[in-house]
Formats: sequence, C-alpha cells, structure tokens
Amino acid sequence: METSKVNEPEKIIFNKVEKPIAETFAEYFVGLKYNDIPDNVIKMTKIFIIDVIACAVRARGEKQVKAVVEVMQAQGGNQDSSVIASGFKTSPMFAAFINGTMGHVYDFDDDHREGTMHPSVAVFPAVFALGEKHRVNGKQFLTALISGLEVMIRTGEAFLGKSYYQGFHPTGTCGVFGSAMGSSLILKLNSQQITWALGLAGSFSAGTLEWSTEGSMQKPIQAGQPAMSGVLSSSLAQQNFIGARTIFDGPMGFIRAHSHKDVYDYNRMTVNLGKKWEMKDTSIKVHACCRFNGPIADCAIDLYKQGVRAENVDKIVVKTCSFTVQGLTQPRDRKWEPKTHVDAQFSLPYTTAVAICRNRTGIDEFKKETFTDPEILRIAAKVTAEIDPEADKVYPKYYPATIIATLKDGTALTAHVDYPKGDPENPVSFDEIEVKFNQLTERYMDASKRNKIIESVKTIEQLNDISIIADLIR
Repeated sequence: METSKVNEPEKIIFNKVEKPIAETFAEYFVGLKYNDIPDNVIKMTKIFIIDVIACAVRARGEKQVKAVVEVMQAQGGNQDSSVIASGFKTSPMFAAFINGTMGHVYDFDDDHREGTMHPSVAVFPAVFALGEKHRVNGKQFLTALISGLEVMIRTGEAFLGKSYYQGFHPTGTCGVFGSAMGSSLILKLNSQQITWALGLAGSFSAGTLEWSTEGSMQKPIQAGQPAMSGVLSSSLAQQNFIGARTIFDGPMGFIRAHSHKDVYDYNRMTVNLGKKWEMKDTSIKVHACCRFNGPIADCAIDLYKQGVRAENVDKIVVKTCSFTVQGLTQPRDRKWEPKTHVDAQFSLPYTTAVAICRNRTGIDEFKKETFTDPEILRIAAKVTAEIDPEADKVYPKYYPATIIATLKDGTALTAHVDYPKGDPENPVSFDEIEVKFNQLTERYMDASKRNKIIESVKTIEQLNDISIIADLIR
C-alpha cells in the first residue's frame, strides 16, 4: 500500500514567558482548594478513577505484569502502598510503577486528544501510593490528582499535537510532571519545593514510540515509569534537592528539547489556568486498542450494523489523519498480519477487520487467538488507508475517520465518526463505566467487592482515609 507523504508543519516558535512556567504551576496549585474545583470536574475524575482501577485489575494475569511484579518484589520495599489485585504492599515508588504499568497493558485506559496522552494511568498510581501511605482524606486526594492531571495534559498541549512526529510518547515524557505535581501536594510541599520537584521531573522524562515497530512489551512501563519518577522527584524536593526552575521554558528546557522542528506554544500551558479544566475533556475508551483507532472502530461497527460482513465485502477504504495512517499502517508486515498483541492494538487494517468480523473490540479481540484468525486477516488484506486533508485540519482537536466499504454486488456503504463513544462530546455515563468496570474485574473480584469499590469511589470526598479504597483493591 502506498500512502501520501505526511504533511510537515511550518516552523512556528512561541518562546516568551513572564515567569518560569514551573513557578506558575507551583504557585497556583499549592493554593488550590477542593472547593475551588467545579462539581463536573470532580464527577469526571471519579469516572477516571473507576476506569484506571478496572484496567489495572484486568491486567493482573498478563505475563509482562507478572515479570514487573517479580522484579520489583525482588528489590524489596517498605510495605506502605498497595499493589492492585495482587495482595501485597511495597514502597510508594514501586507500587506506583507496578500499578501504572498494569493500568496501561491493554491500552484501554483514558486518554486526552489535544494532550495526545493517557493521563490517569501516569498520575493516579503515584498520588494513590503516597496518599495511602500518608492516609490522606478523599478531598486531599482528589485535589492532588486533579492538579497532577491538569499539569500533565497542559504540558502535552504545548506541543500542538506534534510530539508524536518527533518520536516521543507523551504519556511517558509529560506524565512525570503531572505525577510530580500530584505527589508534591500529597507531601504538602511549598511552592518553592514544588517548582524544584517539577524541575527534577524533567530528568526522568522519557518514552519513545519505538515499541511499535516490533510490537514489544515496553509501552506500559512508559506509564509506570512517570508514576514512579514523580514520587521520587517530589520526595527529593521535600529534602530541598534543587531542581531547574526553567525546566519547561528554558533554552535547553523540556518543551524545546522535545518539540518537533521547534513547533510549540508555551501559552497553552497556563492560559485560563483554573478557569478551564483541560483534564475534564479526557476521553474514556470503549475499544481496547490505540486511541487513534477509536473512530475507525466506531465506523467499522457502524458498517457492521449496516450489513457489512466478512462474506459480502469486496474492499474497504479508511480515510483519516496523517499520524493515524503513518503510525497504524507501518511497518506493513506487522500491521496487516499482527505478530503480537501490541501489533494488533496499533493496526488500522486489523482493527477495521476485527470490528467488522466480530462486531466487538474488547480485550480478547486483540489477543493471539483472534489476531491469527484467517478470516479476519483475509478481511484486513482488503483494507487500504488514505490521508484525509480535512482530518489533518482539525488534528489534534479531534481525530475524525471515514470508512467506505464496497460490497461484492457493487453497493458502497459509508460510515463517518468525528467523536467516538467515550469522547467528551459523546461521553460515557456513570452507569456505562460501571459496566466496563464489572466486565474487566469480575474474574478477580466477586460482586460484593466490586460494588464496594464503586460506591467508595463515588463518595470518595467523604472518606477520612483513602486507604479504605486501597484495602479493597489490593
């Protein structure tokens, strides 16, 4: 398959700030009170918590999780913080690493479009681990978590959707700043120490997209690593270990160093801070695959409803934005015939085919038993991808997709999606997140425990000690 050349952005540089952004973040969030946070933000955060716990619980039996648990247990660690669905405690750093990795194994956790990242899985494990150790109440926990999510997402937005073009994975590179902010608030650091913590976090910012070329296991640790490193950064700052105040906006700072062709906008990080909550616009995933596949999966399931089947379809054309075409069709041999779970999750043709063949895109649809199915691979071979200039115009505000399926009798059927299910414009309700939670956790938890977890999160602001939830999910 030949695809159009990816459009390169023009060089636009925004590089002036009145004061270091790390200081602006520190001063604002150290003064943030629970009552300052809008009710709709609190409500959405509870959905994010339920979602990330569910994703972590379901991944407990996967071999990469078993490996991470074994390695971390061999390192020791004070028994202060719970490891989800595992029955033991370890140090906050190790718990954050394990839980963050678990939560991202299936790529089923929440994501933010303009930040182009998975926020909760990088921030929640850190804040929860320290929150359990220090026995903070629900309001303190929510305030710290929301603050961390906001910092992480705003940092990602500064790249204007171009970080992927430079090969970086924003969950890993930006997540540590959110994790450091949330952890700093749990530790009750002052604004100077928080500034240092953010500066130190820059030394742990890491994560590239190279895992996708061979379908390796390492993508999930790019959620665990920022969670762990945020705990470390804030703990060092608590000891007055000095970090760079200009970590974001200095001439050698994080934003410029990680930008694609010097395309970035510092203003995105602090504009309307406290007035517009960027983290509220995070999406809940209903497909257990790459976020860029979300609208494609929705389109394919729509076509199934219109009557498209494996036995009657002749060819399928998917039209979407440049990065989706680039990232989810290369290398060709691994995208049209996946070799690993990760290959399948990040394959445009496979996701299209499995949705049409199975009318489902859950966890099992991206496992070996399914991605080696000859019928699905036969349909995937009929899929071609094209760059849609209209989709490029709106990226990263949203990622639209169009699929045209031509049947063997010549009939052409079309499906188009701007906002897949789970996006803020097409949201998941509390009832729907409970369904997802129960589906993901039922193999490890009985109905009584599942209900207790959900009810505890729903009323988390009333808890005097969040370790109540930790005891339930451990």
